[in-house]
Amino acid sequence: MTPPTPTGKPASPRHVWPCAPWNLRPAIAESEGAAGSTYITFTYTNVGPHTCVVKGYPNVKFVDKHGRLIGAPAARMPTLASGTTVAPPVAVTLAPRAKARFVVREVHAGIPAGCDKASTYTPAAGLAIMPAGGGAPQFVKLTDNACKSRSVQQLFVGPLTT
Repeated sequence: MTPPTPTGKPASPRHVWPCAPWNLRPAIAESEGAAGSTYITFTYTNVGPHTCVVKGYPNVKFVDKHGRLIGAPAARMPTLASGTTVAPPVAVTLAPRAKARFVVREVHAGIPAGCDKASTYTPAAGLAIMPAGGGAPQFVKLTDNACKSRSVQQLFVGPLTT
């Protein structure tokens, strides 16, 4: 319930603004292997002082130690390992220190055509992750092999959820 104003009438609810990119801190929460893939669950923690809203698909890409893109950025994930269709994005309201979640599927280098020989992939330093609305990428360490070719889709990302 909204507290009353000095006039005794209820105040209108406060507008909740989109989360500022610098107030969202990505981190790996867990990972699970599947045949030829790894599903990595990430959290986005609101490190800002105010409640805010996030929605959509984060932008995820492998990067080298200099922050340069390796291969193709993540595509939107249509289904989970269980075959369950991924639900469309919904707005997630985050109080300070609250977390939203998203899943990234990584197809292991060495498996997909065009990334099946040692010369077609390279070690990555980690992932650059940006909120759906844009902003500066934040680095998350993930030492794995990344496909060099931008025509090989190695990463897939699901929408933000609670």
